[in-house]
Amino acid sequence: MQGTSDPGLDPLVGGWRLESVGVTFSDTGERVDFYGPDPDGHMVLEPNGRIMFLFTKSNRKTPTSDADRAGLFNDMTAYTGMVRLDGPGRFITSVDLAWNPAWQGEQLRFFTLDGDRLTIRSPEQTHPRTGDRLWVAELVWTRERPTAASA
Repeated sequence: MQGTSDPGLDPLVGGWRLESVGVTFSDTGERVDFYGPDPDGHMVLEPNGRIMFLFTKSNRKTPTSDADRAGLFNDMTAYTGMVRLDGPGRFITSVDLAWNPAWQGEQLRFFTLDGDRLTIRSPEQTHPRTGDRLWVAELVWTRERPTAASA
């Protein structure tokens, strides 16, 4: 595997499948699974430092109206940019394209890696879905391994 320009990110290079997304609201301590109990999603970190995230609720249906299309937009997160290490267990993504332009710019994340399990946490922040309410997100990912057919 070719390494990144920052060797501290090398263990994160590759494809990851989303296992869970939990959001904890700072004002109440309430934990919510925005994307349901079994979200769909992937994260890819390329050796050149480009990172991409796409995750949604599972079992989404084809839209038949503008309201359905708006619901699909609200039930997803997608962004990409260049990532750099910002100290042990911290990276910053300079987001250059996002499903919601409000997310463009720098996004700080904290991470822990335990074998093929990656946990990424956000700092306390807001989200386009929640207005001014502050929350912390925790996303758990599992490394994707090539299958015999794709290797």
